[in-house]
Amino acid sequence: MKEKMSVVKVLKSIISGDILLVMGVHRLFPYILYAFILGWVSIWMSYKAEQTMTLVEANKKELETLKIHHAQKTCEYVGLDRISTIEEMLTEKGSEVRAPEKPADIIKK
Repeated sequence: MKEKMSVVKVLKSIISGDILLVMGVHRLFPYILYAFILGWVSIWMSYKAEQTMTLVEANKKELETLKIHHAQKTCEYVGLDRISTIEEMLTEKGSEVRAPEKPADIIKK
């Protein structure tokens, strides 16, 4: 039969740190340690997931910016692809190259 602890004895054991031994918590130490590690891992994984989501959102914004830039460049290049535009640019630079007036001939050996 266990004796009930008096208030003074309980206070002394709390102050000295022996309350855990008196209560028999030392047998539960592996489980307490396991719960602590499990909680720590859960917090750490949540933190890493949040970092990943922040990075994904930043990359989405950058991707949208690059899509707009790509569309602008594509529009510019399509405008430069016209033969008349190319002829005008060559004339401005002083080149004598012109668009062919007749189809190319096959050169035979």
